[in-house]
Formats: sequence, structure tokens, C-alpha cells
Amino acid sequence: MKTLLCALLVACFPAVLFAAEPGWREQDLPAVKARILVPEGWHLTEQEEEGVVIYQITRENVEPGSDTYIAGLTLSVTTKVPERAELSPSKYAAELLASAEDANPAVVTKEGPFAKYRLEYAIEGQDGNIQIVDVAYANDGTGTLYFIAWQSPQLECEALDPIREKVLSSVVFDPTF
Repeated sequence: MKTLLCALLVACFPAVLFAAEPGWREQDLPAVKARILVPEGWHLTEQEEEGVVIYQITRENVEPGSDTYIAGLTLSVTTKVPERAELSPSKYAAELLASAEDANPAVVTKEGPFAKYRLEYAIEGQDGNIQIVDVAYANDGTGTLYFIAWQSPQLECEALDPIREKVLSSVVFDPTF
């Protein structure tokens, strides 16, 4: 009994730490069996288009699906990628990122059942350069692709980069989805 209690406390401890941290809220994304940390005061929207679930987490309050936010991310979750694109999720992720690989190739790592692709680059915006960070989690075993696109003004990198990294590192996906 004591061993079971210890194991349960160890398993729950990281979740308790996230939930108790001031300035952040843990957000369940039940439609895609995921969880992510969101900065307090930021906005979350959800929509579905043709079977793809799309979440936006933005500093500015925008309409769902709007691309007018200045800082934040879009998470799109596509299931049944092989049937939709006739490619595995990992090959599909590689193709999506290939068009943006002007300066650097995507960094590819393995995280459990996921092939993780990360690519950083800048684009010109109306009010200066925009920092883009794309992260794709491809699960070839289930046919699901999680694709995160973060954007923020390069002039605000000092303030927003730590927020971005905290959000990106907090995401938890169900490996069976």
C-alpha cells in the first residue's frame, strides 16, 4: 500500500507543480486528448474544420481562426493523415516544414512514439520581423499529426521567448490518439 501511494504521488507531482504555478493555468484540450500550460490573461479558442481541430492560444483576444494576433500559437491536430494526405504523419510534417527551411533544416528528435520536428525562422511583417517557431509531433503509429506554429515580434523576443518555451515544453499528447 505504501509503495502504491508513493508511486501515485510521484506520478501526480509534476501536474500539481504546473497547476500551482502563479501566472499560468493548465488547460485540457479534450477534443485531441492533450494538455498545455497557458499564460494567465491569454486567450484560447477552439474550432474544427473538415475534421481538423484547431486551437489558438493568443495574447490578443481574436476571433477563432483569425490570423491577426501578434503573439501566440496555433495548434492544429489532424487525425487519419495517411488517408487524407497519402503520407505518413512524419513525412507529411517534413513536407510542411520543407517550404520554410530557407536557412536551416528542421531539427528532428524522437519523443516516445512521436517524431518531433522543430524549425525556427523569421519573416518580414508590417511592423518588423516576426519570429516563427514550428513544432510538429508526428505519430506514425496512430496516423495523427500535431502541428504548432508560434509567432511573435522579434522586438519582443527577450520577453516572449521564455513564455514560448514554457508553453511548448508543457504540451502533453496522448500517445494513443
